[in-house]
Amino acid sequence: MRSASRPLVSGRAARACRPLAIATAAALAAVCAAPAGAGVVNANGLEPAGQYDQFIVRYRSGSRAHVEAASLNAALSRAATAPGQPRLGLAHVRRMSLGADVIRADRRLDRVDALALMKRIAADPAVEYVEPDLMMRTQLIPNDTRYNEQWHYATGAVGINGPGAWDRSSGAGVVVAVVDSGYLSHTDLNANLLSGYDFVASVNGLGLACLFAGLPYNCGGGNDGNGRDNNATDSSNIKHGTHVSGTIAAVTNNNLGVAGVAREAKILPVRVLGNSGVGQTSDIADGIVWASGGSVSGIPANANPADVINLSLGGAQACSQTLTYRDAINAATNNGSVVVVAAGNSNTDVAGFTPASCPNTITVAASDINGNRAWYSNYGAGIDITAPGGETCSPATEFLALGESTSGKCTQNHTQNGVLSTIDGNGYGFYQGTSMAAPHVAGVVALMKSLKPALTTAQVQTILTSTARPIAAAKCPGGCGPGLIDADAAVTAAQGP
Repeated sequence: MRSASRPLVSGRAARACRPLAIATAAALAAVCAAPAGAGVVNANGLEPAGQYDQFIVRYRSGSRAHVEAASLNAALSRAATAPGQPRLGLAHVRRMSLGADVIRADRRLDRVDALALMKRIAADPAVEYVEPDLMMRTQLIPNDTRYNEQWHYATGAVGINGPGAWDRSSGAGVVVAVVDSGYLSHTDLNANLLSGYDFVASVNGLGLACLFAGLPYNCGGGNDGNGRDNNATDSSNIKHGTHVSGTIAAVTNNNLGVAGVAREAKILPVRVLGNSGVGQTSDIADGIVWASGGSVSGIPANANPADVINLSLGGAQACSQTLTYRDAINAATNNGSVVVVAAGNSNTDVAGFTPASCPNTITVAASDINGNRAWYSNYGAGIDITAPGGETCSPATEFLALGESTSGKCTQNHTQNGVLSTIDGNGYGFYQGTSMAAPHVAGVVALMKSLKPALTTAQVQTILTSTARPIAAAKCPGGCGPGLIDADAAVTAAQGP
């Protein structure tokens, strides 16, 4: 768990942005110090071939632009004008839960023009920061059914050692928010589902931004004919959120299908990922805050604030350059939620991924059926714990070189070595990914908080660290934190003498 953010820029004003190297070449870099008194430009994540039309701007509390619509519109009008360029239309879309504003341009901008616009916005002394409203994707490598197949729960050296913990706690009284693709009706899950919310604002998708990312034109769209509403159904049939939810709290001891880690916990589905498993920062951040019991403008209050939030999603940007995620997770932590995050599936240092590298998170790497770090899992000093993520397929070698791309390397299929959970059509499927590892940890945290509701993120992290089963360095190149989660030992420690 990281307790504080690293500084973004030096105290001196700079004449130009200086690039900040990060672990992934595809994730570009630039955190710019604007002139003295101006705001911070977080350009990390602007791709050379990307196209951008939506931005998040945080105006300083008490500034006229923050409290007066006319002043905000005037500030946008000033920023829309650039010498020698056609005038840009800038519109205020909405105010986010923590006070930042979502701004949309009337045309898509390449990296150069998007950065120039962000600098003009940040030149206003009333601006605290500006950053692109980036797309995030599920942390999943899918491959397409019952308890004896759930090796990942076993008492042996490679499972979470669940049975002993289940004698002590069922997760009763705990709400776990799955901030993900929503849910699909399932006879092995429905009894543990609460009414959630759909935060996917886009109706038709993100257009050219999807095409530039190699995705369908409608990626990120709600696929339900409307924007945000109180129906968290996975209208895009992603299945991801349903699989994650089943690992946490599938109905158990019902002579049907699979078991959940925290069998009596309740799942709060918060839909933030639309078509192709894509979501935008502004929707995800609002979903995190709402899930924790925070207020989001225009959205009814959450009647069931989450004790635990699972984030099996992310993107290749360091959290120190994505202030929106930092603020949302800090708000959720302050509201009493423990935030569990998937480390990412890029075989690289987790320090370059968001929200996995954010403060106040428990970041989870993935292990395989043999207790090794899964070949795709991110690694590094930022890992707080490791849990089974499975391998439905793998490369010809046990591990790739650190930092080596995972693209095209999944050549050997062994489906049943994945994590088994609920999917669509009342079915079950084996998936692999740190997305599958994180809900194991979220479920164990739910077992702990069922016994000790007041446990904080720091206390949970300490218990998980002190009770983890170490993984030898040879089985985890790059680093797996303190080791593999031990549910029985962690719940016992939480229960106390």
